[in-house]
Amino acid sequence: MATKNIAQSVTDALVGVLSAEGYDLLLVEYVPSMQVLRLYIDRDGDVGVTLDDCSTVSRLVGDILDAEGMSDAIPGRYRLEVSSPGLDRPLTRPKDFQRFVGRQVKLSLAEAIAGQKRLTGSLVTADDRGVCVGVDGKELPLAYDQIRKARLVPDFEHAARR
Repeated sequence: MATKNIAQSVTDALVGVLSAEGYDLLLVEYVPSMQVLRLYIDRDGDVGVTLDDCSTVSRLVGDILDAEGMSDAIPGRYRLEVSSPGLDRPLTRPKDFQRFVGRQVKLSLAEAIAGQKRLTGSLVTADDRGVCVGVDGKELPLAYDQIRKARLVPDFEHAARR
């Protein structure tokens, strides 16, 4: 199974189950060179993710992957990592971008725009079709399919207020 298919298959198998348990599955990454299946989870509201949450989800995910036979679809032995999104959390869905309008983001683009594939700027707006990012005093509209990866820039002042 291809790397992207592994991550998508795992996401499809887990998102409903984790949601029913009060967790939001933000991102699944499979890194074949390290034999790591990495999940980023969150909780609703400003509760935050604890070490106990990561342990609980790890056990639950391991059981589901074994029961669904998905563990066998991942080549070789792999290590399962469950983590909070951290201060530089990945933004993967429209609702993630919408939640963090006004914050600084780092973007990797699928194709260069004005000679740049990497941008850092302020997330001005976000809707179901795309975002607008303020970069160097200009607003740049982007569709989600133009964004390869997106992460928040850590805001230590905001984190200290939590």
